[in-house]
Amino acid sequence: MVKVLIVEDEMPSARKLKAFIDKVATDFEVVDILDSVSQAVAFLKQEKVDLIFLDIHLSDGNSFSIFEQVKVQTPIIFTTAFNQYALDAFQQVSVDYLLKPLEKERLIQAIQKFRDIHLNPQKSSPQINYEDLGKLILNSVQTKEYQERFMVHYRDVIRSITVDEVAAFYAENKTVYIVARDGRQYDLHITLEQLESKLNPKDFFRANRKCIVHIQSVREAVVYSKSKLKLNLDPSLPFDVIISIDKTPKFKQWLSK
Repeated sequence: MVKVLIVEDEMPSARKLKAFIDKVATDFEVVDILDSVSQAVAFLKQEKVDLIFLDIHLSDGNSFSIFEQVKVQTPIIFTTAFNQYALDAFQQVSVDYLLKPLEKERLIQAIQKFRDIHLNPQKSSPQINYEDLGKLILNSVQTKEYQERFMVHYRDVIRSITVDEVAAFYAENKTVYIVARDGRQYDLHITLEQLESKLNPKDFFRANRKCIVHIQSVREAVVYSKSKLKLNLDPSLPFDVIISIDKTPKFKQWLSK
């Protein structure tokens, strides 16, 4: 059996990944699911696995800090919401990646690449310096140019809205809306997933499947139920904005930057 470790701080994503692995790779065994840098470091100092699925952003920091604390030679398939700017860096060092939201077909391709490279006795497995890779990835993200304005239609008028004027984006009835700080709403011909890769993560946070919020629109966050958070936004959205238990640590980290 191929022993697999999943390091992912959003449990719905982790469960989805495990379910996909169970379906497409019956010779793979997921031995554990961890959600933080500290847990991953402690595990890797004591245990060995054959493959790691590693999210880049974890509840207590960037996953590349793992490699500053423990030497890792295990093959890694990264899971990420980064766009092409960062993915070019992965390809340069022959590391595979899965974009979020996860797709089963893409997972099959990544697993086959792992089999071809690391389970083929006729080939020698490449040695990758993950610490150097982390610097390369972070540098590519920091130099990325994020979208600065959006063209919207209002009746017979076309206007430009800068990202500083945006309070939030939300999806409803298969339509994505942009909410300006003055409360006006405009529809956009783009998905939230596409939007997420175009927005500066310092300013915008994917609160849940339905919305992305600007940090300046968050008036307060109150404890909801079972450690969930409810956001009070200005202007408000037409539904309650709830942060799940899994996303709460990441949201608090974003809000305190």
